[in-house]
Amino acid sequence: MVEKLVKKLKDYIIKTIKKTMVSLVSSFMNSCIKQASSKQDFAFHGKSDDKTFDYLGVADAHGKSLNALYPTTILKNMNFSIDLQDEDFFEKIMKKTNIKESNLVGSTLCICKVFEDRFEFSWVGDSTGKLYKEGSCIWQTKDHDRYNEEEQQRLEEDTDVKIITKDPLGNIILDVKVKNHSTIEMVPAKVYHFLYNNRINFTHSLGHSGVTGSHISKDVIIREPGVSYKVICATDGLWAMICDEDNEFINDTTKSSKDIVEFACKRWRQEWKQECNGKIISNGSKFPESNIDDIGVSVWYC
Repeated sequence: MVEKLVKKLKDYIIKTIKKTMVSLVSSFMNSCIKQASSKQDFAFHGKSDDKTFDYLGVADAHGKSLNALYPTTILKNMNFSIDLQDEDFFEKIMKKTNIKESNLVGSTLCICKVFEDRFEFSWVGDSTGKLYKEGSCIWQTKDHDRYNEEEQQRLEEDTDVKIITKDPLGNIILDVKVKNHSTIEMVPAKVYHFLYNNRINFTHSLGHSGVTGSHISKDVIIREPGVSYKVICATDGLWAMICDEDNEFINDTTKSSKDIVEFACKRWRQEWKQECNGKIISNGSKFPESNIDDIGVSVWYC
């Protein structure tokens, strides 16, 4: 009996020490936005009202109707410090945004809640969240986009959805991908046509009267004590402008959200070599101002 009590006490002490070690590690968080012509990105961070977790996130609205900012206006009016304490917070957000007033407009949303012992990610759309550990990316969101095989199959089986790969003239729809610091390559893209004239170039979103779906992706990653971590949640205004050779810069814990946004902003405005099917088709190409995307970034690190 005494040995069991001693073991329980020892286990309790070890667990308490581990928690203390995590809580004593200084953590920092910040957010930055660089709006372009559409002015539809939103980035945020903070601490829960009960002080049990930090949070960070981003949203990227889209749509050209008069109520294009409808979903992000709802998000900006939320009290995340209180609302995120509810385990069903994302379901409640979706219920608010997927009403008929959101037809033709929508928004991505990616949120990470950072606890002493875990990271909780929740997301809809293609605003990516990444988790870095000791300088290496160990996890990222499985976004709702054309690269997500499960999402692709879901929409292929939905008779109310049309997947478009060619424009009205029969040309393949193309998107750009950063190959390295000086070259962009043209890659095949898709546009998804949902009910009631809703169209997006990824597979799922808040808003759009709920016609893109009602599912939410979630994942939990264990946090080890005494380990350096960095979380980045960002809109595609960032991820569209980086490549593998940028990882060292992105995961550097000395780089703030402002540093990362400024990095992406320079990429959007630089000159590029343009490649298609492995061949350089132009030099000195630049994105027109109307094609430059908003950039929203939130960062947490310890």
